[in-house]
Amino acid sequence: MDPNTFFTKILPIQDEALRARVVSLSQVRKLDKGAFLVREGETMSQISFLLSGILLGFFLDYNGRDITDCFGVRCGAPAVSSFRPDAPSPISIQALTDTRVLSIPMVEALDLLEHDVRLVYIYNHLLQASMEEHWQLKTVLHKRTAMERYQWFPEAYPGLIDQVTHRYVASFLEMSPVTLSRLRSALR
Repeated sequence: MDPNTFFTKILPIQDEALRARVVSLSQVRKLDKGAFLVREGETMSQISFLLSGILLGFFLDYNGRDITDCFGVRCGAPAVSSFRPDAPSPISIQALTDTRVLSIPMVEALDLLEHDVRLVYIYNHLLQASMEEHWQLKTVLHKRTAMERYQWFPEAYPGLIDQVTHRYVASFLEMSPVTLSRLRSALR
């Protein structure tokens, strides 16, 4: 997908002049499997959106273990860890498959947001969707049993369990890989 199509169909910018400006700042980037979009502690220099592939957001706990924070699977999903250009990233974002993202330099994106209320509306919509997803996940993780969490996952992320390493899924669902394996066996 090219930037013009993305900003016409996925994150619709109706005004042609504004869309042309955003498209001119955009770049489609390919991330090979295993490549990092950002590492924990780095400052993000671009705002990116997933075009294709699978992204993993994770951080290290106090024992140095990977904790899966999020998956990026939907075209148009923001692939950012912070919208503040000066903030160190609290997570690493890594490509689990060959992945394509559309990126806009952070400074230019923030300048556009500051000067165009139409983009603020899109930004607010993205923030609202992100918060809804965040709270849905919190509710699932803390109010459901391990079996219920496992049953929720394929509904929320269709087909993903067969595309990624199960230890990422187990970590995301706050269970051990052994527990995940047992649950999968019990449902077969």
